[in-house]
Amino acid sequence: MAKNSLKQIMLVAALVTLSACTSTFRSDVATFHTLPEPKGERLMIVPMDTSRKDSLEFQQYAAVLANHLRNEGYQATGEKDPELIIGFDVTVNDGREKIRSIPGHSRPYYWRSYWHWGRYWAPVSPFDHMYNDELITRTVYTATLIMEVRTPEGELLFEGRAETETRTKAVPEVVPLLAEALFENFPGESGVTRHVRIDLENSGR
Repeated sequence: MAKNSLKQIMLVAALVTLSACTSTFRSDVATFHTLPEPKGERLMIVPMDTSRKDSLEFQQYAAVLANHLRNEGYQATGEKDPELIIGFDVTVNDGREKIRSIPGHSRPYYWRSYWHWGRYWAPVSPFDHMYNDELITRTVYTATLIMEVRTPEGELLFEGRAETETRTKAVPEVVPLLAEALFENFPGESGVTRHVRIDLENSGR
């Protein structure tokens, strides 16, 4: 299997899940690092939460990260004599309510956001301010991918996170996209938050 095959499969799966809602994935990415240029170092990839070590879900996430790291010039070789240790975690919060106001006595037309199709109510006359606005609430969740790179002695060389807002807790579908965002221009400018946009229609490149 070509080294990009896993990445393409995972991104296609995410696209199938999200394409009905969006054509663009957005993520905030922040990295801090003192990483030297990669020279084929051997890696061990492990969840930060050791209780997740045998989790099939987290093994899938580790495989996604391993593919990206190979593309950057590292070797993912398991637990035998690693030169660098990759720790990672994936979290999704309990969500929060977002409120938006819809003008009263209005006509709907359809619009497209990066997470879903929806309706926007446009005023039908200059006198629409005479009607009460309608408040619409929705729950959004923040999904976060965290990754660290350490030496076997514990020296921290890289820490980074990618996070995004999502309407669902579909974490397995979102993680490949968070990883794609995290490795955009890896390792990135240290100490800077970047706003990464991924065109889902071309993300299998």
